[in-house]
Amino acid sequence: MRAKAGWVATAGVVTALGVAALLRQELTARIRPPPPAAVTPVPLQPAAPHASPSAPSPRPPLTPPTRDGTGLAEVRVVSAQDQRPLAGAMVAIIREPVDLANPLESALTDEQGLARFPAALPGHFHLCARGAGHGEDCVPDVGLVAGGTITAHLALPPGATVTGQVLKLDGTPAQGVRLMARGERSVEKWMPTQAITDAQGHYRLDGVSPGPVYIHPFSHEGQGLGRDLDVKAGEEARLDIQFAGFTTVTVQPSRSRNRRWSRFKKSNNVDVIESVSVGVPLRRQDDGGWTGNVEVGSHTAHVSGVHGWSTLDGWKKVELAPGVPLSIKVPYDSNVHGVTIGPPHPPVPHYFELAGHVLMPDGTPAKGARISVMKPTQYWRGCSQSPRYFSQIRFEGSAFVVNPVMGTQTVHAWLDDGRAGSVTVTATEGQRVVADIRLEDTGAVVGHVDVTQEGTYVVGPRLNVDDWLYHPMSFRGADGRFIVAGLPPGDHFLTMEGSLDKRPFVIEGGARTDLGHLKADTLARTP
Repeated sequence: MRAKAGWVATAGVVTALGVAALLRQELTARIRPPPPAAVTPVPLQPAAPHASPSAPSPRPPLTPPTRDGTGLAEVRVVSAQDQRPLAGAMVAIIREPVDLANPLESALTDEQGLARFPAALPGHFHLCARGAGHGEDCVPDVGLVAGGTITAHLALPPGATVTGQVLKLDGTPAQGVRLMARGERSVEKWMPTQAITDAQGHYRLDGVSPGPVYIHPFSHEGQGLGRDLDVKAGEEARLDIQFAGFTTVTVQPSRSRNRRWSRFKKSNNVDVIESVSVGVPLRRQDDGGWTGNVEVGSHTAHVSGVHGWSTLDGWKKVELAPGVPLSIKVPYDSNVHGVTIGPPHPPVPHYFELAGHVLMPDGTPAKGARISVMKPTQYWRGCSQSPRYFSQIRFEGSAFVVNPVMGTQTVHAWLDDGRAGSVTVTATEGQRVVADIRLEDTGAVVGHVDVTQEGTYVVGPRLNVDDWLYHPMSFRGADGRFIVAGLPPGDHFLTMEGSLDKRPFVIEGGARTDLGHLKADTLARTP
């Protein structure tokens, strides 16, 4: 089995949002964290009540961080080829789920290649950039608290350009059409490229990443169907678009008359319709229907959702004519195969808010820690070997605010030197919990493995440390460099997919042990 590179548990396979991004919107739209509710404070450790006169003065308690306010995000953008600052590059804050129908939260770089967001909303997001003649680069998984700061450095590779003209049904130029272009990515973050047509319907998408490009046009009449093409680095490709006309479509999802529904009579779960599309995504309405203005033609109305651990799916062929509204019911069925194992557990996750500070072993505030939060599982709870994936969120100061899935969760914090700590909390949906994480004098193992580019994916061997599957404090980059933090001082070993050999190594507290370049035939050698 081969693993894709990126933020992963060491034994995990990197999940690609290699961008079937519209599907990802449907998946992630249901797991947007809810707003925080009641506060359950966890006090900091008090100073000793009878400290001796010679003892140092106790530090004042740190104020629990919040997302109530704004912060500062600063991004410096340079060319990956010669490291010169890039002026006029577009930098965007990418928050999940990404909605192509909305403009980007963006800013342009100045002459020094610096873009600033002085009133950025706090949260967990990704920082990406594109520039004229340059493709995309991203720093994924950064965190910002109210009054805090986050910075990033992005080096943009060579890119391409797509130009063209957009026409209406009658052949006249379509002015004011917004085009969002996205490419395939080997990681879970991506930044659309955007452009607006002029009075003659012309557009120019600059800074397109080479490879397959998918262009989604949005006019005042509705969302047009996606168009695609392949571009090469340095190329100026052309794509002309003529709309076929638009009409309004309303879909009402409804259960089919299939007899398998009888098994759900005693279920405590309900049908959760997650997405409805007719060529393009529709919007959910208060009455349970889904509506949108759609470019006409032959389409398939598709409904998808979940009922507990069962998936729901339905479709119906439709023909759309310009200016002729359509309202239809689309029946859906459950896709149950066999009997669900493990206790009932709805796949729609619910979140709470955890806020606090990361402290060094001596109690001083730490800087630049990554907070490791387990992502919602898509597998049955009864399966002990189900993959566990973690968001590794970098905060600039000691303060952090994250959203774990409700219940009992262990949240880890770690530094690049290997020191790490954790806190285990239990909370209900929407609850706010305040708890600090004190680091211990652990260490890290680092090294480099060979990776290859296969299509749009970067793949490499799976790594295990001490037979620990899905380690919560691990990272492997697209260049094959890896780190596993939070290892206690002493003897450890590493194994690699495709080899039965174990590579022994020793960890010292607060230090990194570098294993260098690893291959399957070198694992047994003592470093």
